[in-house]
Amino acid sequence: MKQILILLILTSFALHLRAQQMISVIDDDTHDPIGNALFILDGDTIAYTSPQGIAMVPKRSGIVTVTAYDYRSMIFIADSIPPVIRLKSEIKKLDEVFVFGKMGLRDKFTDKSGYDRIQGKYAGAGGDLGAIFRIFGYRPASERRRERVKKNLEAFDKAEPAPQPNDK
Repeated sequence: MKQILILLILTSFALHLRAQQMISVIDDDTHDPIGNALFILDGDTIAYTSPQGIAMVPKRSGIVTVTAYDYRSMIFIADSIPPVIRLKSEIKKLDEVFVFGKMGLRDKFTDKSGYDRIQGKYAGAGGDLGAIFRIFGYRPASERRRERVKKNLEAFDKAEPAPQPNDK
């Protein structure tokens, strides 16, 4: 009687082990293991992968979806899941990034202390020297040119139009 009971316990344990399969989930490009990938069967999560990318998935009938964060999901028939699943990443990686801008934007990257974050050095004493010079009457050439062009445009607008020849 004891032998039959032990035999029944061992067979039920063996059937339980046989009803699962070990599946590895890896990245398609780098072949690194993907941890915390989900195996979903009919809306229910049936297994997770360990940080090493390995999961024990029970054998059931239906359609299994394998999904992981930042990876494309894959769909399999539950009876034919391969032992190694390669998921493709949805993240595009860049080797280098170059940022181009205009010279006038440099002031936007300087904080109040005068530290220029683009150049990585201090851009003077942190004050606007042009404001100090304007107190004493100095104006930069661009400001003088702008006023000269504005006066010329106003004079042109005030001038009487030249007489037009009549077409007869």
